[in-house]
Amino acid sequence: MIVTADEVNRSFKGTLDLLNSRAEGLQAFDMSERGFWRSFAAIWLTLPAYVVSVAFERLRLGLLVPNHPLLDSFWIDAVVALGQVASFLALPVAMIWGARRLGLTDRYVPFVIVMNWISVMAMLVMSVPVLLLILGWAPPPLAGLFSLAFFIIVLRAQWFATKATLGLPGLPAFGIVALGVLLNSFIQAAMRGLLS
Repeated sequence: MIVTADEVNRSFKGTLDLLNSRAEGLQAFDMSERGFWRSFAAIWLTLPAYVVSVAFERLRLGLLVPNHPLLDSFWIDAVVALGQVASFLALPVAMIWGARRLGLTDRYVPFVIVMNWISVMAMLVMSVPVLLLILGWAPPPLAGLFSLAFFIIVLRAQWFATKATLGLPGLPAFGIVALGVLLNSFIQAAMRGLLS
C-alpha cells in the first residue's frame, strides 16, 4: 500500500498535535483498517534515517572514508535495515499480547496507527543529531545533548498518545512506552553485536 501525500500531511499534523498534548490530533489519523496497514507502509518515509544510520555504523566501525560508496557492504546495509524494521514492529507486535492482557483489544488498531506515525517522525528527528555528528557540524557531546533532548520529546509524545488511544492513566501508559524503549534497546544491542 502506498501512503498518499495527504495522509502523510494529516498524520504528521496529528503527531504534532499529540506532541503538544492536544487529543484532537487523533482525528487527523485514518483509523480504518486501510489506515492501519498504511501506517506500516509509512516506514518507507524513514529512508533518510536509514541512510544516516548506515553512515553512522560505518563511521563507528571505521569504514566511512571519503570518495567511497556509502552503501557498498551488503552485510552492514542488511543488518541496519533489519534493525530499523524490527524497531518499527517491536511494540505493535508486543502489544498484540499486551492489549489482550489489558482488555483493550478494541483500542489496539488506533494505538498502532498513532504509534507507527510517531515512530516515523521519531526516526527522522532522531537522525538529525547523528547527521550533524557525521558531517562534523556538532561534536559528540553536543550531538549527544541534542539526541537526549529529542528522545525526551519523543517519549513525551508516545506517552500522551498511549494515554489518548488506550484510555490509560499516566503510569500504565508510561509502562507501555518504557516497554517500547526496552525492546528497541535490545534490538539496537543485537544489531551492534552483529556488526562488531
